Amino acid sequence: MATVLHISDLHFGRPASAERLESLKDYIREIGPDAIAVSGDLTQRCTNREFVQAREYLDSLEKIAPYIVVPGNHDIRWLGAVLRNLGVVGLIGNKAHQFKYSRYTRHISEELSTSLEVPGLVIAGLNTAHGITRGSLTRRFRDLGVIGHVKREDIQLAEKAFSSAPPGVARVIMIHHNPIRGSISRRHGLANTEQALRSFAEIGAELVLCGHDHQEAVHAIEETAPGLVISTAGTISNRLRAGRSSSFNVVRFDEDSLRITAYAWQKTGGFAPASERGFPRRTTSRSA
Repeated sequence: MATVLHISDLHFGRPASAERLESLKDYIREIGPDAIAVSGDLTQRCTNREFVQAREYLDSLEKIAPYIVVPGNHDIRWLGAVLRNLGVVGLIGNKAHQFKYSRYTRHISEELSTSLEVPGLVIAGLNTAHGITRGSLTRRFRDLGVIGHVKREDIQLAEKAFSSAPPGVARVIMIHHNPIRGSISRRHGLANTEQALRSFAEIGAELVLCGHDHQEAVHAIEETAPGLVISTAGTISNRLRAGRSSSFNVVRFDEDSLRITAYAWQKTGGFAPASERGFPRRTTSRSA
């Protein structure tokens, strides 16, 4: 019914791999997805030069299939917005907020949370990259400015996108931060994981796409959000977890099920299928 190719953490700049990025485009042409989902961290250091490279790459992808993108924590100038996010309002606070996202909005998109609808599929992309905020504060100093959170107003935007879509289409949430702890990093990316997953399920999402952890993974949630599937894409860049390869995920929906295939970079060059998992769709389970 619909196919989504999910990539994340391209990290244009020093960690980027030109060989893998070019190979990825070849595979996208071969797979022919209905949509391309890009779940953040387009850049490494949020520089204008890196954003120009990312913009050129997204433009090349758009010639193959429509895409949707959200920012990652590497795509914002988080330090400059501390005053706004810790409660300073008014002119100073607004300018700090605009400064934080200024390079992303200049080069990539003025919309931080957006949606994409194609036949058989609607994807709601929610911005979880807010830098140092009250909603993302953590006791782990190394995670300061890295942890993300989902805002209520963005969930409302996703609910609106889902409610206007035809019955039976796949309803997908895309965020940058991983809500499930990584098996190697032992870190999760969201400060309000349980609340967010419960809200996603309540508005009818059946799949969550994310990145951030630099390790591909697939999870099915049965406690806080029964039937909700989470697909974490790895990174295309050289910022790899020990023992892992660059990777991307392909999600295929049909009437009754969804299937997620991870494609990993091979030492001999090129991507190849590495793992696959299938799940019944939540819409099918509910109707039964």
